[in-house]
Amino acid sequence: MKLLTQNKRNIFVFGAISASIGYLFSIKLTSLGIIVFLISWLLNFKNLKLGSFIKKNVLHLLVVFLLFLLLGSTYSVDLQQAQEFIVRHLAFLLLPLVFLTIKPFNSKECNIIIKIFVYAVTLFFIICALNAVYRQVTFTNQGGPFNWYFFYRYDFLEIFEQHPTYVSMYALLSLSFILDSGRKLFKRNWLRIFLLFAQVFAIVLYGSRIGYIILIILFSIYALKGLKLKPKKEKGKLGLIYLVVIIILLIASWNIPIVKERILFTFGYQQDYKFNNQETIKNGSPEKQGRLLLWKDALKLVKEKPLFGYGTGSNKVVLAQEYKERGHLLFLKKRYNSHNTYLDLLLIGGIPLLLLYLVILGVLLYEGIREKNYVLLSFFLIISITALTETIFRSQGIVFFAFFYCLLLSTRKNNE
Repeated sequence: MKLLTQNKRNIFVFGAISASIGYLFSIKLTSLGIIVFLISWLLNFKNLKLGSFIKKNVLHLLVVFLLFLLLGSTYSVDLQQAQEFIVRHLAFLLLPLVFLTIKPFNSKECNIIIKIFVYAVTLFFIICALNAVYRQVTFTNQGGPFNWYFFYRYDFLEIFEQHPTYVSMYALLSLSFILDSGRKLFKRNWLRIFLLFAQVFAIVLYGSRIGYIILIILFSIYALKGLKLKPKKEKGKLGLIYLVVIIILLIASWNIPIVKERILFTFGYQQDYKFNNQETIKNGSPEKQGRLLLWKDALKLVKEKPLFGYGTGSNKVVLAQEYKERGHLLFLKKRYNSHNTYLDLLLIGGIPLLLLYLVILGVLLYEGIREKNYVLLSFFLIISITALTETIFRSQGIVFFAFFYCLLLSTRKNNE
């Protein structure tokens, strides 16, 4: 009986692993990962304490968020979109239900989940790199020159058809796990160093500019942490090592033409990108202002209905109408969202929904600072900063956010 119980628990750990990496290799596998996790949870039904679900817990904030979405569907301008939006967010109910009704993962189980998550993120990068090399070799055999585009952004990720920013979120969290407890998770120095550099180079080649910013912030935080724990005699030496690593990373990145090109594009110095040429923006079509104009369109709508928004699932509809009225046909054709989670939440549910989301983020920040938990702080930074330029509550971001929110907050005390 004990062996059977242990096997069921092991299956539950496997289910958690499936949920943690579900989206990474295919968006179609996102739901499959959650389903496997739920099945593994049900296999442990004799050990479940369903009454624990009603006990006060910060995980309930996700459930409240879903309830707000249900309430917002009552005045939505598009009921079909509202239903689809709610279905995508069912993880906000199901994952807290799982984590609150079963014994939390102990230190050993949590380490297994984290290790396989790191391995999976690294394997994803390796497969992309091998595919890029294969494409380059094929291209070279046909007489083509070296093509950096095979090794960057969408071309680099084409084998899995993934979005650079969302994949960067996985790599950034993986990097945080390694920096925080890599010595405990990976005993062999060469393996830990390899995994560390794999995450860094992956983030560089994925090409998400917001990912670059978060990478620098995380590295700085962990560098300060490392220096704080060292004796005074070693701080200077270690600080110099950190500085050299940063300089090498910056030089290496700057000498990758496609990375340099994108960085220059971001700051407006690369005229090859006409969309970033100020004169072209001034004299050309308004869509060339990119995200700035998207935010202006969304903000105009928010000002018209700031209190409760336009209802769950209405953001696409009202944005499309705004694009059409203002003649932003490129945005309309490509059905762009606001590319800002905070604005999107205001469009959907107004000030109350945004405040609830800020409370959810605040829990991560508060617990991270209170417990000096650098992974929680890293997760807070990854989510809150990415939300500035992406609408993370799409299929790609929902499960990632909900799963690790529940995992990190429900297991932190068992892994101190």
